[in-house]
Amino acid sequence: MIIRPYKILRFCAVVVVSILVAVFVPDFLGLSINAVFWACYWVFAVLMAALALFGRFRFRKYRAHKMLNDFEVPVPELSVTAFDHQKEAREKESLLQSFFNVSAEAYWDFNPSIGKVFWSDRAVQIVGVEGGIGDSFASLLSNMFESDRDVFRNTISEALEQKKGFSLEVRLHNAIQGMRSLLINGNPQLNAEGHLVRMIGTLLDISVHKTTQRDLVYSIYHDSLTGLKNRRFFLEHLDEEVIRATNRPDYLFALIFVDIDRFNGINDSFGHDFANNVLREVGDRLVRFCSDDSLVARIDGDEFGIILKDLDGIKLNENLKSMVYNLQSRLKHEIDIDGRKVLLNVSMAVVINSGFKDVEDLVACADTTLKQAKKNGSGTVQFFSSGIRQKAMELYRLEIELRKAILYQEFILVYQPIVNIRTRKVSGFEALVRWNSAERGFIPPSDFIPMAEETGLIVSMGEQILRMACATAKAWVDAGHKDLWVAVNFSAKQFAQDNVKDEVSRVLAETRLPPKNLKLEITEYTAMKDSEKIEDVMKDLSKMGVQISIDDFGTGYSSLIYLKRYPIRTLKIDKSFIKGVPTDPDNTTIAKMVILMGKTLNLELIAEGVETREQLDFLRAEGCDLIQGFYYSKPLFSHDAMRLIERYANKSVPYHVEGALLSKV
Repeated sequence: MIIRPYKILRFCAVVVVSILVAVFVPDFLGLSINAVFWACYWVFAVLMAALALFGRFRFRKYRAHKMLNDFEVPVPELSVTAFDHQKEAREKESLLQSFFNVSAEAYWDFNPSIGKVFWSDRAVQIVGVEGGIGDSFASLLSNMFESDRDVFRNTISEALEQKKGFSLEVRLHNAIQGMRSLLINGNPQLNAEGHLVRMIGTLLDISVHKTTQRDLVYSIYHDSLTGLKNRRFFLEHLDEEVIRATNRPDYLFALIFVDIDRFNGINDSFGHDFANNVLREVGDRLVRFCSDDSLVARIDGDEFGIILKDLDGIKLNENLKSMVYNLQSRLKHEIDIDGRKVLLNVSMAVVINSGFKDVEDLVACADTTLKQAKKNGSGTVQFFSSGIRQKAMELYRLEIELRKAILYQEFILVYQPIVNIRTRKVSGFEALVRWNSAERGFIPPSDFIPMAEETGLIVSMGEQILRMACATAKAWVDAGHKDLWVAVNFSAKQFAQDNVKDEVSRVLAETRLPPKNLKLEITEYTAMKDSEKIEDVMKDLSKMGVQISIDDFGTGYSSLIYLKRYPIRTLKIDKSFIKGVPTDPDNTTIAKMVILMGKTLNLELIAEGVETREQLDFLRAEGCDLIQGFYYSKPLFSHDAMRLIERYANKSVPYHVEGALLSKV
């Protein structure tokens, strides 16, 4: 045994301390100690000396941390032996693997020096190979689409050679997971000298993303109801055809619009689900009939579009007409859906691309041609002609001018008197609009009102008309004629506005016209179009004090129920019934029935279009007191209307107004 110097020093220290304690402590304390104690003391001293000389000492240190739950947890003893580096490496690798597994991306590490690939567990799951993925790219390549294999090999070889990163989409297919799309990314790792030591990267399954992307593209260019191409795709493809025709002057194609006649009736009668099935069936019939290189699309509601490509110029018109009428015949076949049957009729517009240089012009002419077909009657096939194109251009110019007319307030009003034949006094006036165009002069309403209705400009135009009429009526009231009223026509589109009540209220407030001096006239068709909404609007206006009148009564698809439900004050008997009385038996019978019904319901009656003394005498005899027509006066300008009011305010109006007061407007 080797006795080290520090042990001798410990031995000497123990001996010296033992002797000093034995000599000085008893005397210092004044103790008398017997022999037994001294024997025990020296035995202990000898043992301590021997232990100091030959013993080994280890001092263990303990530390404790106070936990939140008040438990004392001792810290394990630190070993002074060498660390287990392999164990540490395994623990770090396991931790790193856990990080990779919780990520959607998988990890791979390629060592070019040994040609082996390390794959994370997530990578094995993504690739989905039975028996493991191995330590190379072989399993990945074997499941890759053949067309993607060479691309992958070339890409990773180039990345290794040029020491650059890469990103690549590839497609896999195997029996376990089917077809999937993967995104592979790789980045080079260089040492201090710039040499490539490894290529590390990620692997991400983007199959769901690709599916979502495909669905998004499908929804952008397809109609969700019928599965056909939609308007957007149709117009883009039509633009390509126009460009092709521009580059090839001999290239011809046809644009066909197909519209289901009275489709709203099918919707109202059978419901939305049945109507949707009808649209699907029509789309299927169009696809089955047209050739594979034709394009069929649903472009709007119950309207479909067809592009017939690369037509033969020889006997084009004859062949095209035969095909179009054959297609229309196929569409007319009975449709049977769940035992419910319906017969369809379709209107069609056909335009050949010759002479067109842009899509907008081509589509505009097709729209105009289709409108012309529907005007000509249900089931009409209308081929485009230069006359239709000229009319379309005129209508377009008219719309532009109409917008300017609204902006610059080119509209004026004339007023046709409504006379009480019992009192022979003027009860009110109907305001009629005229367009005093700076370019065309006076334009009758029949030339621009339909365009205003179709384009929706009637709403802003109607607001101007209402304001002018109320301002004129206010002048009558201020002149002392407090019972005179003005009647203003309101269109269906005006009544469809959510703010119609607020608009009328605002105009009355601005012009300071009492509501009782305003009468709003709506057609019978408007009253029936959206009965619940119209009823609410009428009630709101009636509560304000505004009178409601039904114009052209008897000409629409009327239901007498609304006469009871709606707060109607006046019925205007249409001039088509007055024209034949008293000589035409049918018109006479209808006029009598309307007058009797109005009197029974305690409604005010106005007969329009009275032009002869015989008509006047018939209406007086039947009890219709209010007359409007050329027999008394044509429409008058506001100043002439005021002269008429003042001239006959306190005396009877003659059966004929003097010619000097008649306006030729």
